[in-house]
Amino acid sequence: MTQERYDYAVMAHEMATGTLKPDGFTHRAHLGVAYEILSRHEVFEAMAIYAGGLRTLTEAAGVPEKFNATVTFAFLSLIAERMAQASYDSVEAFLTQNPDLLSKGLLDGYFSSDALSSPLARRVPLLPGTGRAGLH
Repeated sequence: MTQERYDYAVMAHEMATGTLKPDGFTHRAHLGVAYEILSRHEVFEAMAIYAGGLRTLTEAAGVPEKFNATVTFAFLSLIAERMAQASYDSVEAFLTQNPDLLSKGLLDGYFSSDALSSPLARRVPLLPGTGRAGLH
């Protein structure tokens, strides 16, 4: 079993350069790396860096189907929103004050499971909504 990594600034650099390895890249690490990237770049630039790095990571790990544009965009939007509303001393302070981001199912309040698991959601960020027809 691989140990979880907590060196989020280093991991953010690795993600941006396409050298991040999947070992120790837990959900918490996803959030920590997103925080680090968002704290250093304008929001849309940060989203491009993060999404590109995550896509590279999933491809290198042999699981490109795990990349989900909707989940990525939604989490980055939530993190950026919270960062804009308050000041945090560190990633750990941010995560401590926003524990819901660590919860499984956080996006269930925004998206149906069918929408989130759709091929379309994997390719492009969907907006929250119900009753989407033709999700392929």
